Amino acid sequence: MDPGFRRRWLGILLPGAFAAFWLLNLAVGFESRTVGLDARIYYQGSATWLAGQNPWSAGAYLGDELYSYAGLPPTTILLAPLALLPEEAFVWLWLALSAGAAIVIVRKLQLPLAWLTYPPLLYGVLAANPHVVVTALLVAGGTLGGLVAGVLKVVAIPPLVGERRWRSLGLVAVAFGATVLFAPGTWAAFLHEAGAVAGAIHAESGGGASAWGEPALFAASAVALGLLAMVDPRAACWLAVPALFPTTQYYYAMFALPVGPFVAAAMAFPWPGAPALVTIGYAAVRLALEVRRRRSGSKSPSQGGSWPAG
Repeated sequence: MDPGFRRRWLGILLPGAFAAFWLLNLAVGFESRTVGLDARIYYQGSATWLAGQNPWSAGAYLGDELYSYAGLPPTTILLAPLALLPEEAFVWLWLALSAGAAIVIVRKLQLPLAWLTYPPLLYGVLAANPHVVVTALLVAGGTLGGLVAGVLKVVAIPPLVGERRWRSLGLVAVAFGATVLFAPGTWAAFLHEAGAVAGAIHAESGGGASAWGEPALFAASAVALGLLAMVDPRAACWLAVPALFPTTQYYYAMFALPVGPFVAAAMAFPWPGAPALVTIGYAAVRLALEVRRRRSGSKSPSQGGSWPAG
């Protein structure tokens, strides 16, 4: 791709589209009450656990609607010390952490700062969802960063596999094992509530944006990811979460950023199934290029740089 053309798209045209998206969002009525909502959900979960009650009965209200807590026991325990703070302090802390993490992501991936308006990323920042911090830890953190990411959100595990960060994965396994050993009652409560929690999250998210629940699309996405893994296992692992994970949220599309900005931009369209369809399209293009390369006998093109294993 011509460097000048690429610069125009990355620095002007795509950020302009992102700005138009947010202007449209404001025009149709942006819900200011959603700012920090996800931080409140996580706060309620860990604070309820600290009070000796069932965290999966907790959540945060947006008007009259309850948004349920669905974090795994390791997440609940990890955030428990911060849940000793007043709720407003916790929310503002996560808003600040999310904003800082967004800057880290954009800078680490060498994108123009205008990409801070990338809709899934900015949406995650405004909601103060830990997914933004998790993504920053995955692209810029070391071994301990990978550990925190994997404990904070289980969706960090596929990217850790793709990046071959085996030490981080080993520590995540140890952390999960420790919570089973020292807090078996928490796991028992979670397993007892898992079905109800999954149903509630599915309903609250409108079924999510992934191929989950759509058998034909799920099968096509899984096949596409399997074929992509033969060419670029790193990209396949990053895209697996937005494409296949149950009740994928809009901000999960930011996992496409390390694969490539144009793939991520395509996933920013808020359409049901968009992450899966984009993944299938990307896999098809990559496979076609690989077939062409093999027929021409040229060397395999270098893939996007990955971070050191650790």
